[in-house]
Formats: sequence, structure tokens, C-alpha cells
Amino acid sequence: MELRDPVAAYNAATNVEAQLIKMLLAEAGIDAFVSEDLSVGGLWMFGTLPEIHKPQVWVSACDVDRVQRILEDYESQVAGRNHANESSAEPAIEVLCDDCGQKSLFPSSQRGSVQYCPQCGAHVDVGESNEDDPFWLKDDGPEES
Repeated sequence: MELRDPVAAYNAATNVEAQLIKMLLAEAGIDAFVSEDLSVGGLWMFGTLPEIHKPQVWVSACDVDRVQRILEDYESQVAGRNHANESSAEPAIEVLCDDCGQKSLFPSSQRGSVQYCPQCGAHVDVGESNEDDPFWLKDDGPEES
């Protein structure tokens, strides 16, 4: 694969996204090259440092118009997925602390857990347990033998 008059067509957020774009372009019959972010600055102390250089997808200048249409479609799909994820988020859970009597809000991802009250530091139960969850343990009291 040889690019003629290469042009950076896309600045990806991650190496994985850059490779995904390359595969999308390959499916459309467009040759592409990815320059990944493999920065080794600081390797001796911290390991590789990601995102010093943004990964880029390079294409031939003659393919830029076709690539732009594919990238616009890709970005609209990503935006649609992000919007769907935001709209499907559950509302926060309101919890009343037994110790101080103050109400606090917790993210729905903490449902069924024990957290600290932000006002007084006491333990509070966040929401109801999910009875359908097979990993939720019920305390039925001591077992009889």
C-alpha cells in the first residue's frame, strides 16, 4: 500500500479509534495508514505516556472527498450512540440519612450499595436492592442444621 500525496484525514482520540477508522476505510476500498501514539518519552520512569501525539489516519489526497463522507457518517453514528446513552441514564437516587436526617443524592450506579453520608459521614443504604440480581445476597437469618 502506497499513499500518493498523503493527507491527515482524521485525528483520533485513541489508537483503537484510529485503527477502527482505517478498517472502515478499507471496507470502502480506500487505502489508509495510521500513525499511532506510541510515545516513549518518559519510558524509563513512567512507562509509555499516552496521548502526547494524537493518532492520525492518513489517506491519499485523491480519496479525501470519499473519506469525508465516511467520516461524517461515522461521527454522526458516534454522536447518536452518545446521545442514546445519556438519555437512558437513570435518575439520581435520593437517600435520607438516619443519623442527621439530611437528604443526599447518589448516582444510580451506586444502587444497592452502602455509602457515606456527605453531611455527617454515617453509613447510608443507597436505594433498594435489585431482587432479580442473582448475586444479591439475602440475609435470611442463621441457618438451621
